[in-house]
Amino acid sequence: MVTQIQLGNINQQNGRTIVGGGQSAFDTEAIINSLVEAKRQPAVLLETQNKTIGTQQTALSELRSLLARFKSAADVLRNPPGVQNAAQNIFQYRSSSLSTNTGVAASNYITASVQPGAATQNFTINSVGQLARETKQQSGNFLLPDSNSASVVTASGSPVAGMFSEGAVQIRRLDGGSTILTLEAGDSLQEVANKFNELKNDTGIQATVLKVADGVPDNTYTMVFTATKTGLNAAFDLESVGPGMTVTDDTNGVFAQMNFSNIQTALNSQFTVDGVLIERQGNTIADAIDGITFTLKQPTPALTTMSMSIDPDTEIVANAITQFADVYNEFRLFAARQSEVGKDGLPKETAVLSNNSMLRTIISQMSAEASRVVNGITSGPNRLGDIGIKFQDFEGDEENPFTRNILVIDSEKLNSALQSDFEGVQSLFEFQMQSQNSNLAVFKRTNSLGTTDITLNIDRTNDIYQATYLDAQGASQTIDLDFANITATGGVSLKGQSNTVLDGLELIFSTTGDASFDVHFSQGIGDRLYNNIDSILNANNGALTNEESRLDEVVTSNDEEILKLDDYLVRFRDQLIEQ
Repeated sequence: MVTQIQLGNINQQNGRTIVGGGQSAFDTEAIINSLVEAKRQPAVLLETQNKTIGTQQTALSELRSLLARFKSAADVLRNPPGVQNAAQNIFQYRSSSLSTNTGVAASNYITASVQPGAATQNFTINSVGQLARETKQQSGNFLLPDSNSASVVTASGSPVAGMFSEGAVQIRRLDGGSTILTLEAGDSLQEVANKFNELKNDTGIQATVLKVADGVPDNTYTMVFTATKTGLNAAFDLESVGPGMTVTDDTNGVFAQMNFSNIQTALNSQFTVDGVLIERQGNTIADAIDGITFTLKQPTPALTTMSMSIDPDTEIVANAITQFADVYNEFRLFAARQSEVGKDGLPKETAVLSNNSMLRTIISQMSAEASRVVNGITSGPNRLGDIGIKFQDFEGDEENPFTRNILVIDSEKLNSALQSDFEGVQSLFEFQMQSQNSNLAVFKRTNSLGTTDITLNIDRTNDIYQATYLDAQGASQTIDLDFANITATGGVSLKGQSNTVLDGLELIFSTTGDASFDVHFSQGIGDRLYNNIDSILNANNGALTNEESRLDEVVTSNDEEILKLDDYLVRFRDQLIEQ
């Protein structure tokens, strides 16, 4: 029989009086909390799942960043399609060497920069005859207190030696016309210079005021006129007046008392390549040999010649291939961490993607592409091992687990391959097309290309566009191509149809007329890996994008369920309090 009940804490919740913690052996607050917590276990499980998904999303973000860098590393090795830009293809980069027959550094006389895609070649620079230079003329002296004092006299006043006269003068323009320079009485020497300089883009003549000597009461000034460009085309003579001259009209005698004198006459640059004299207006020459820009520094002494060679830049290619291997290995190490197991044979806590089928598929695809034998290469290396890049297991270290099949480069063998068969290394990595018709170009391609040789039949008269190839059994097959006329060039775009051996291939035939010719393809490792990664990262339906979206949807759904359950538990708690 209960003879005494000692109440514990009395609390107000939602307008109700709650008794808890009494010594009646009934702690109502604890009972209610326990019942609510028990009811909330499904929400706790969903919150735990969301936390696990969060770690997976972080890992997928790391994977996306890693694949993006791998895509970039493959891009420079693959010969990007479309409008050709040699700067995007590392195999088109060039190195140059320039030496003299005297041992003096050739850079004292000439330097050369070589653009990607320049032809590999050797030639002799027989001499640098002269450098281009600009015209310089000096006016007579002006005796003035300062450069802001009047230096222009009226046209009707008495001529003053060394003074400009008021009036207008016509000066030839560089484009062949003429422009008018107008001076007013009272203009200072500096104002005259400013008026010249306002017209310098038209006339090619700029003016500078120089103070020659101090004097009492007047100082001595002069003006120097300089061509804005080197070479004979920009040469001028301010004392030369008349049709076809620098000063085409000086009716007012503006320059009559100036006493101009030459300081420097204009010259064109001259140098000789393989016995051919080359002359230009300036000292930087970019149009003598395609892809090479020469900068002349000073004339060469007698009997001095220079030898120049343009070669593939094997060093930058080796670095790009090394970068490609390094990023591939980073991917392999990432994959190994995601499948690492502990001593109990179960995935480690850090292996958050251990059961992710998408990652396993990507690992399989990357391995297959990196280890493939390239179809379409008729001679030279056709797999990475042929140029000193082999697969090898990594035993692991303090930061990384045991990892299978990372890429190890034999630098000596790779450099030897680049020196002895540069084009062979190039074809191993990039997409190449050899066409009997130079008007054909590749605009787009995918890894769906299923043949290396076709005969292309272009019958524009009858709108027939077909490709003939040999299937796996050696039988001849002919397929139709989709086409679209290109109005701007008169050419035609040709696309391989879905589910054919040319699926994903788009060609541009850039001329009119009919043609039939053979085309050969080879698709290197760099190109196939790039295409594969590009598909994985595709923002619309790529495998990685789809997986990220799937996880986002699970988290969103879980959050909605948690919110619903928590809303229910508020009502459930209220019911318990009522009871």
